Amino acid sequence: MRLSRSPLFLIALTAIVAGCSTPTDDVASPAAEAPSAAVDSSLAGELPDAIKSSKQISLGALWETPPVISVTTTNTSTPVGIAPDLAAAIAPVLGVKVVWKNMQWPAQLPGVQSGSVDALWGQVSATEEREKSVVDLVPFYKSTMALLMLGDKASGVTGLAGMCGKKVGLPVGSIQSQTVKKVSAESCSADPIQLAEYSGATAAISAVRAGTVDAWMDSTTSQEATVKKSGSAFRVVEVPTSEFAAQYTTIAIGKSQPGLTRAVLGAMKKIVADGTYDKIMAKYDMSSAAITSDELVANPVSKTAVGEKAAS
Repeated sequence: MRLSRSPLFLIALTAIVAGCSTPTDDVASPAAEAPSAAVDSSLAGELPDAIKSSKQISLGALWETPPVISVTTTNTSTPVGIAPDLAAAIAPVLGVKVVWKNMQWPAQLPGVQSGSVDALWGQVSATEEREKSVVDLVPFYKSTMALLMLGDKASGVTGLAGMCGKKVGLPVGSIQSQTVKKVSAESCSADPIQLAEYSGATAAISAVRAGTVDAWMDSTTSQEATVKKSGSAFRVVEVPTSEFAAQYTTIAIGKSQPGLTRAVLGAMKKIVADGTYDKIMAKYDMSSAAITSDELVANPVSKTAVGEKAAS
């Protein structure tokens, strides 16, 4: 007997195909992780007109922070990791295709504000200042910070206070810089911590390996992934929460696109509710960094309303 295809089936199939990307040889294609799902017309209706017309969302990130987002040695044109998998999972819900753009950190926030990408999904930490004046933020995991060091240099170091007189690599213009300066002033006034800024993790990790800097500061999850990939030469020193509290890493969307924020937030809630989110986090050994449904709110630090800026 020949089976007929209902309109709902065809919509779901089209959405799944639209979310697909080229698979790699050692990590499954992000779209392969996405469940079958019909378009949620209510959430899709929140999308900006330009996205409704193109049926495409452009996402920016620096593809150098595994397991969140990176590339494989055999395919450097397609990102893999938690962010691509989550994006592929929500794409069918919104009825769109996801297109990724590799962006250095200094270009990211200006890029999403100017519209060169619709959203950032990889490196943007939640801060009160950003939520109130720059972008709307939707969290997708939470992690402490850590120092990546060569094993011999890490001996006796238990946090930033143990880095007096040493050089720490940091992302350009990052919130980590403020924390390191604060700890240095409080604990290392006689021999301050030296700061070196890098636009990407790859160059910074190479500098640690070469001894140009003593440590690279990034999320604990990213540092552990580096050690897992690069072997025992490195050691991860987790920064105590008394020095640097655990941070939400978020999806950042311009204040001028509140509908997109509401749509992405709603789609994330759906994949949390159906278990897809937890499966993706577990796939990358990131269950400990998973957020709860109660934490999945827009602008989690300041609770600023979506699309609004705080009065100056």
